[in-house]
Amino acid sequence: MKDKLSKIKNSTKASIKKATEAISKATNTAIETSKTIATSALDQDGDGDFDQDDIKILTEKGVKAGKAVADKSTELIKDAVKSTLVKDVAAGAAVGAAVAIPVPVIGPAAGSVIGAGLGAYKNLTGKGTPNHPVQSKQEIQKDAYSEILKLGDLKEKGLITEEEFKNQKQLLLDKQSK
Repeated sequence: MKDKLSKIKNSTKASIKKATEAISKATNTAIETSKTIATSALDQDGDGDFDQDDIKILTEKGVKAGKAVADKSTELIKDAVKSTLVKDVAAGAAVGAAVAIPVPVIGPAAGSVIGAGLGAYKNLTGKGTPNHPVQSKQEIQKDAYSEILKLGDLKEKGLITEEEFKNQKQLLLDKQSK
């Protein structure tokens, strides 16, 4: 019986030793594989190592991407501010807040929300601020130029006089310079 117990003990020790070696080998393989993957993905300068230079390059790329996102966000916000819907919502919110101040049950915050909703409703139903798109200076110049060309065609065809052409051209140029 003692012999059997001794054999089981030795067999168990051998099994534990083999399992420990297998786990150690698997752990080392996982670590090396992780290092290889990380180096492949993060090695920015191609030197085969993930080091401080790579961190610097990744940081610069991150800053550049962040700046691009910020620039695009700013552009979108500027376009949104030009929107008549935004203007009507903001105006409605301001009026709602001001009107609701003396009403303790509603208060300025709820008044703003109600006013903003009414502003949006007015805009979407066509009862709000008229939609006058803002033209850039280049668009205005292009429009003036095309109008002058049309006037020139009308003058050449004899449909308007030289004096009418000059007067209309001057009006367009004056409008463009504003």
